Amino acid sequence: MRQSDLEKEEMLLALQDVLTSVASGHPENLRCPLCEKGNLDAELGEDGWVRVQCPQCGLNFEGLVANPEETYTPSGKGKVRETFG
Repeated sequence: MRQSDLEKEEMLLALQDVLTSVASGHPENLRCPLCEKGNLDAELGEDGWVRVQCPQCGLNFEGLVANPEETYTPSGKGKVRETFG
């Protein structure tokens, strides 16, 4: 399955377990749900912003997994981050 074959909602469903793991503080030892080959590079910022990349298939995801009213401070000058970079 290729990333381009998926709609945004399908991508979120495929990444659900990965995002849950990263948001709970466990970004290590995660496999890519698309290619099932790559070990994901994942990180959770202090503002609740998650970044996930697969070096094998090129999956690239960024998104907010925390309550923005509690944790998120916009970076940049009015720039809106696109979830699917």
